[in-house]
Amino acid sequence: MNLEISQKLEPQLKQTLELNLSPRMLQMLKTLTLPYIELIEHINKEAEENVMLEVERKDELIEYIKYINSDKKIKKEADFSEIPGLENIGDTSRTLEETLMEQLELENLNKSHYEIGKMLIENVNERGYMEKYPEARDAIMKKLGVSRPTVDKVLRLIQTFEPDGVGARNLKECLLIQIREYNFESGELEEILTNAVSKHLDDIAGENFDRVAKGLGIPESGVGRIAAFIKENLTPNPGFAFSSAPRHVIPSFAIEQTDKGYRVVNLEEAYGPSLNISSRYLKMLEDPKADKETVGFLKEKLQKARDLIENLKKRNETSKKIMAKIQETQSDFFSRGNLFLRPLLQKDLAREFGIHPSTVSRAIAEKYVQTPKGLFPIKFLCPRNNRGFTKMRLKSMIKKMIGSENGASPVSDEELRTMLTNEGAEIARRTVTAYRKELGIPSAKERARR
Repeated sequence: MNLEISQKLEPQLKQTLELNLSPRMLQMLKTLTLPYIELIEHINKEAEENVMLEVERKDELIEYIKYINSDKKIKKEADFSEIPGLENIGDTSRTLEETLMEQLELENLNKSHYEIGKMLIENVNERGYMEKYPEARDAIMKKLGVSRPTVDKVLRLIQTFEPDGVGARNLKECLLIQIREYNFESGELEEILTNAVSKHLDDIAGENFDRVAKGLGIPESGVGRIAAFIKENLTPNPGFAFSSAPRHVIPSFAIEQTDKGYRVVNLEEAYGPSLNISSRYLKMLEDPKADKETVGFLKEKLQKARDLIENLKKRNETSKKIMAKIQETQSDFFSRGNLFLRPLLQKDLAREFGIHPSTVSRAIAEKYVQTPKGLFPIKFLCPRNNRGFTKMRLKSMIKKMIGSENGASPVSDEELRTMLTNEGAEIARRTVTAYRKELGIPSAKERARR
């Protein structure tokens, strides 16, 4: 970047970094992103350090789940009308390998790709890294008779799993995966962060901010914000939450079947902590006799307390909207299983709610929903990329449509394409033809002659 261009862009880059990586924005993102157990730890820590913050109701969700799963008799005799949303919850403890395997199962892969994924997951170490990947890849290629690009492709799939950053081969790749999964509102910001980690990670770690600033063509203060973002919102060890003991994967929502269909229970709202501003210290702040130092201290704590309460409110409101849409869209999935997952992209949700995809992405990151079919990552139910209507399901739909056709006037591949589009599955006619042939079903003309 030459000097003239750098001077023109610097004010714009500085504004981008200040707006998107301000301390308040970083705290909002962190509150939005945290898994439930880590959110409770964060709230408890903030309450200990902030006299202005009162925990009116402590967490009850984790305790309820532990209690009803502590004895089969307790669960059998429990009155779930008094504790809605908890009836289908089973053992929530998961090792990292179990968590990754559950996500692999959801992908509906062919047998070869599934076996590759399974062997790769076995090579993920306790930190969440893909240990000795070249050796693991060679062993998989030899055992399964698959190509190097095929193994690499399955690795890239595993690197989209939760926790964010899992399956990385080194620290740099781990952080880059997390940056990608953040789905930033600003493409410019994502590019700056990507370049910072790709080219200047050692200097950032060594706090050589002037060198990084020159390399990126941004103000030195911006490098400080980047360093703060990496420290506060990314992790070098995505698997550590599972390392010492199986981690409890606590659902934030539950989907329950009723006589009128499915309903959503917001477990965080029903059983999570509620916070207030301390009336005692608020009075102290308003006391005209209070000294300047005390007033300054209490004002700072009051602002932090209000920010946390507001961030929790935003987390709750955003996730409730998302889950309501999921419940409305994925009823077939809840009743019939993985093959009936419908497309529900994060960008479409963001457009509908008038928010940015990054907000949706963070609101569902590492959050889970308990359903009659089991415990699922919310991200699986509304992915960033189109994963609804798997090949297996599309072939099943084509077979069913042909099976119910009028024998005297069989449906053509183009008519099948239109019918699939009406069901929300937009695929090309040639794809319909290919799937029909794979099913061993003759063309419409051949069926008509029978």
